[in-house]
Amino acid sequence: MNYNFLKLFFVSILIASLFSCKTAEKTLYFQGELSQQNLQLHEKYTPTIRINDLLEIKLTASNEEAVKMLTPEIPNARSTITYSSGGVAKGGFLVNSQGEIELPFIGKFLVANKGREEVENEIEKKLSEYIQNPIVQIQIINFKVTILGDVKVPGTYNVPNEKMTIMELVGIAGDLNISGKRKEVKLLREENGILKEYNLDLTQKSIFNQNTYFLQQNDIVYVKPNRAKMSNANVSQIFLPIISTVSILLSAISILSK
Repeated sequence: MNYNFLKLFFVSILIASLFSCKTAEKTLYFQGELSQQNLQLHEKYTPTIRINDLLEIKLTASNEEAVKMLTPEIPNARSTITYSSGGVAKGGFLVNSQGEIELPFIGKFLVANKGREEVENEIEKKLSEYIQNPIVQIQIINFKVTILGDVKVPGTYNVPNEKMTIMELVGIAGDLNISGKRKEVKLLREENGILKEYNLDLTQKSIFNQNTYFLQQNDIVYVKPNRAKMSNANVSQIFLPIISTVSILLSAISILSK
C-alpha cells in the first residue's frame, strides 16, 4: 500500500516537472543560439522617412534670416516628448501623399523611403546654392508605436530618438503578463500602402536577427492572451451578471421577508 502510494507520488512529481518545463519554454525570453550575422545591420540602423511623417528640420548657418525661415518654432517640441506622453507633436514639415516636402529656397522634393542622413545631405547640397556652409539636422516628430493586448501597460508611445526595438517596447509597456503568448506576438505594419502582419517569437534569440526587431513609425504590436485567460474571461462575462442578479434578488427577498 505504502509502496503504491510512493510510486504514485513520484510519478505525479515527474509529470508536474515535465509540465513546468514545457511552461518555462513558453514564457522564458531569448532561448536558443544567438547569430552574429546581422549585428552590423543593428549598428547602422536608421529609420526611413514615410508618407504623412512630420519632420523637424534644423538649419545652422551664418544667415539668420534663412535659419528662421527653415526652422520655425514648433509647439510641443521634440525635446519635451517622452516615451509615455501619448501625445503627438504638432508643427514641422509634413510629408505629403506623394512623399514630398516643400521647403523655402528649395521647393518640393522627394523624401519618402529615404534615410534621414540621405535627406540631410540633399538639403544641404540644395541650400549651398543660397547659403554658405549650411548644416541640416532632421528628426521625425511623430514617431510613435502602439502595443495592445496582454501587457501590463498597453498604449501608444512616442519615440524621442526614432529608434526602438520590440523588446524595448515590451519593457516600456511593463512586460507581458504571465498569460501573454510570447511565441505568437503579432506585428502590424504598413508597407507601401499595404498592411502586413508578422508573427514574432519573443522566446527565441533569433528575434534579434529579424527585420522586424526594430520598429517603424506607426507599428502596432498585439500580444494575445493564452487560452486559459480567454476562457476565464468568457466565464466571467457569462456568470458574473447572473451572480450579480441572483445576489440582488436574494437581498430583495431577505428585506421583504422581514
